[in-house]
Amino acid sequence: MKKTNFLYASLMMAACTFGVQSCTVDDNPAPDPTILTEVFTYDFEAAFNASENPANKNGSAANGQAFYGWEGAEKTDSKRQDYKGYEWAEGSVLPEVCHVWRRSDRINGNIKDGGLYCPSDREMAIDGLSEGSIVQITYDAPEKADQTSLKDIPFGNWSAWVGGELTNPWDPEWHEGEASGQPYGDGSVNAYADLSEYAKLIVVATDGTPRMLFNRDADGGQCSENEAESHLIDNTNAGCMTWAAKYFSSKPGENEGETIWTVDLAQMVKDKGYAHLHAIKGGNWANCTVTSMKVEGYPYKEKLLWAIGSSEELGARAEAQIEGVDEVVISGQTEIASGANILIKSVTPAENGTGYIVVKVKKGMTIKKVVITNFTEQMPY
Repeated sequence: MKKTNFLYASLMMAACTFGVQSCTVDDNPAPDPTILTEVFTYDFEAAFNASENPANKNGSAANGQAFYGWEGAEKTDSKRQDYKGYEWAEGSVLPEVCHVWRRSDRINGNIKDGGLYCPSDREMAIDGLSEGSIVQITYDAPEKADQTSLKDIPFGNWSAWVGGELTNPWDPEWHEGEASGQPYGDGSVNAYADLSEYAKLIVVATDGTPRMLFNRDADGGQCSENEAESHLIDNTNAGCMTWAAKYFSSKPGENEGETIWTVDLAQMVKDKGYAHLHAIKGGNWANCTVTSMKVEGYPYKEKLLWAIGSSEELGARAEAQIEGVDEVVISGQTEIASGANILIKSVTPAENGTGYIVVKVKKGMTIKKVVITNFTEQMPY
């Protein structure tokens, strides 16, 4: 017997019973349903080139003010309190309905030549999703390895870091170009700068050995010869150098008496999950003269976008699976290649029955296009 829709079968049985039609349900299978496709294309690359660019809610239509993220009273998809998105203008190449929005408005995403540029790490939400939806995000990764002074990296105490965001930054010790027992950081080795998004730390010294202290994960934690038991990474601690040496290297600089120290932050993140720099001190408690302290590049050259799982604490209300990745994204972060299909497996609906996912955009990325495809099954009766 062919699969028969219950409502259709009931109607056919009634027709047969009252003599309208002499038949059996088996002879009249339900018609195949029609699959309606709804596609939203957010082409930020084209938005820059369009004659009418999207405007922010309380500003001009100028490029660089085109994508905001705080609450609009009409927003119901996600029940978040930080949505406005863009203000649609007649002739805009972007859809009138905004399903792509930033979760914070502290740093504006700028629509520039090439797309929506993200000058900092940014969580974005994509909503209006239902079970079976497909999301594609096309982006460009940064091409060059920019250098940034450590002085420009947020620094603060353990308690001030909440959910990866620094709520109360403060200035670390800073003695660049002068002899000091502590060129940088927190003498108590508690506060830190999160360098996890960078590829390298480059420290140039003209006198002494810089002692670089990373990833203390316990109060007063020390570097241990047993890596599994270590609560600190220290490039000058002889007891742990057998395993910690893979992160640190040095070579002579271009100038006489100059030494360039390089810390492989990408490897540290791969091994430990993060790279937190607490301090740079002089080795063996001696003074050290450091003339430059900079981070460089990005640890992920090809795939910089991450999906944050379906934990409601993170605001995600849909379970998704990345095409080519076996596991459903449930917690933590899963890498997404540019243009990959993000398959929505299930939804914990908001009041209007839609769900949303959260993606983390890495510093320096440009979002070129986001395409949301929804499917609705409609029976032909």
